[in-house]
Amino acid sequence: MSKYNAKKVTVNGILFDSKQEAEYYELLLKKQELGIVKEIEVQPVLNLSPAFEYFGKKRRRTDYKLDFRIVYSDSVEVYVDIKGMATETAKIKRKWAESTYPTKHIIWLCKSIKWGDKTGWIEYDDLVKKRAAAKRGAK
Repeated sequence: MSKYNAKKVTVNGILFDSKQEAEYYELLLKKQELGIVKEIEVQPVLNLSPAFEYFGKKRRRTDYKLDFRIVYSDSVEVYVDIKGMATETAKIKRKWAESTYPTKHIIWLCKSIKWGDKTGWIEYDDLVKKRAAAKRGAK
């Protein structure tokens, strides 16, 4: 079990940290069969800082492990992180990765039946905005 009670799920011999990650992977496989997606990489890593020494103390490298790297048929490359809830650490790493890799398209996706597209997926930032607008409208 993870910190948010997400259950690990195996698909095609690949262990995913959550049911949502596995579900998105299955959607990507369908898109690959249709020729929409050319390549799927599971758990790609972007290095944010190398290992270093600081006043005689060794510091490990810092990485940002995402859920997927997708290359579409038109060669557009997208990095995807599936989020149920964004922790402060995740928000910092995302901003750090965007600063370190400004040409890499990094998006967070989450599942929302109410706000998502026909498959239920929506970008995390869009979901936050829609929920805030709905909350303001409810007052």
